[in-house]
Amino acid sequence: MKNTRNYFSRLPFIIALLAILFSVSITRNIELWKTKQIIQWDVISYYAYLPAAFIYNDLTLNFMDNYDGPHEFTMWPKTAPNGSKVIITSMGMSFMYAPFFLAAHYYALNSEYDAGGYSEPYHLALIISGIFYFALGLFFLCKLLLHFFNPYISSFVVLILAGGTNLFYYGTFEPAVSHVFSFALITMFVWFTIKWYNNQSLGYAIILGILIGLISLIRPTNIIISLFFILYNIRGRKDFLNRVQFFITEYKSILLILIFFFIIWAPQFIYWYKLTGSILYNSYADASRFFFDNPKTLKGFFSYRNGWLIYSPVMIFSVIGLFIARKTNREFFVAILITFLVFIYIVYSWWCWWYGGSFGSRPMVDIYGMLALALGAFFTYITNLRLKALKYSILAIAFVLVVAGVHHINKRRNWSIHWDSMTKEAFWDSYFRIRPSAEFESKLRAPNYENALKGLNEYPENGD
Repeated sequence: MKNTRNYFSRLPFIIALLAILFSVSITRNIELWKTKQIIQWDVISYYAYLPAAFIYNDLTLNFMDNYDGPHEFTMWPKTAPNGSKVIITSMGMSFMYAPFFLAAHYYALNSEYDAGGYSEPYHLALIISGIFYFALGLFFLCKLLLHFFNPYISSFVVLILAGGTNLFYYGTFEPAVSHVFSFALITMFVWFTIKWYNNQSLGYAIILGILIGLISLIRPTNIIISLFFILYNIRGRKDFLNRVQFFITEYKSILLILIFFFIIWAPQFIYWYKLTGSILYNSYADASRFFFDNPKTLKGFFSYRNGWLIYSPVMIFSVIGLFIARKTNREFFVAILITFLVFIYIVYSWWCWWYGGSFGSRPMVDIYGMLALALGAFFTYITNLRLKALKYSILAIAFVLVVAGVHHINKRRNWSIHWDSMTKEAFWDSYFRIRPSAEFESKLRAPNYENALKGLNEYPENGD
């Protein structure tokens, strides 16, 4: 009996492994590294710290002005008020890329490839980094789910997230952008939060400090996930007061978390101070505008233009599961609910709520490890229903929605889903097609980015 249990407890990991192998297979077939399509758009800024520091030995980027060397490079810095060139994004992603970049650089130096940081080996290294963190995130997702749910529920949730949502898209087709990295780190953060509450070891505290440092250094708004740590296992009003007392008692651990958080951020503070004279610098400038008095949550969920639940529809069950967990999993109900509400409020208060070139509201991918617990709560509740007709109907709907998610991923890869200009007409025109129809482009409507930056209606036409 014990061996049988051990066998079935491996099932979520087997499903995760199959998803990873499938991801590797598809990525190999696409071979984006050979056409050098990885270091582009946001990745240009995420990555720039590495070649600037290790190849061109100049984080000020002044070498760009009169460079006449043998290498080709692409960097998009912004100019600070004092005239300094500043890399737009913070350096968290460069930390994550670094081991893979260094391996690629060593290989390029000893091969015929250009060793300037932008030839094929460097693109391949970033693909491998994305797949690695996709795998790491799925590994900790399995551990997290098995802590609360049986192997069958855990396996089903892994299958849903790894195959039927935009997590698979970002783990496979755009592996170098930040979301699969944040997914891995946040899933690990949730896991080690639970471990720390079971055993307040200083080792766990150090890990949590490093994780929240990296999470926020990649995307500063993701520091919101620290609410999960603060609120985990809060079940009522009295627990809030007890939690304050508990943190005071465990001040050594809390202090260690903060120390390692600041250690991770220290290079960024030094970089900003050296270039701008301030340890805190908003390099995004106007692009960091938030309209907190007018969040676009409904659009973020349901718009044909990158709406989360339009393109990953099975995740509707995670939202329902948040409320089911109130009765079934009170240890994480408050933590997930409040963190989720604050997270979506901030995410959809950003001026570009559709997140530019995106597929299905990409920032939501970051918190899938946390939302997996809500999915587990939902499907545990459903499988325990006595009404078999209702139970199997809901499971059948879930299967259909997973298939729909896979279908959307396939369509996105074949350009019958546009990255920022989808409308109702374009969505339904191409719904049952893998490739776009002849009329598809005529049904698209590009958003007005200038209006959106001002908080105005960025898309006045019908169909949004």
